[in-house]
Amino acid sequence: MRCESCGEVLPDGTRYCTNCGAEVSPIAEQGEGQSGQYNYPPEQQYYPQPVMDAPLTVGQYIGMFLLMLIPLVNLILLLVWAFNSSGNINRRNFARAALIMMLIGLVISIILTIAFGSLFLAFWRGNFPWDNGNWWEGMMQFMG
Repeated sequence: MRCESCGEVLPDGTRYCTNCGAEVSPIAEQGEGQSGQYNYPPEQQYYPQPVMDAPLTVGQYIGMFLLMLIPLVNLILLLVWAFNSSGNINRRNFARAALIMMLIGLVISIILTIAFGSLFLAFWRGNFPWDNGNWWEGMMQFMG
């Protein structure tokens, strides 16, 4: 028998620990067919899910970049990869980042097209906004 508080070995039938004075609960007699071990439920089988976030290989990245060189196919593939919930998460994140970069590029190209187009139109007409001495007034006359 052992004391549950301090771990002192005690003779059988002792009610109080001789070391710390804690009350010792008597151990119930074990039946003949019982061993002193607990019966744990069997472990459940664990079947790992297929890995959807495995890193892409260099070859897969090269293949994706080569596919991005084909007009219109690249946009379709990026949309499929970006919104496919069952695909590889790395490919999905790559596609989402590429779509965001394409949108940023589109906005910048529209702004630059308007700016350089208006400047080209001014040169073509011979109407330069800075001829009046005040650039802002000249630009407003040009635009209006």
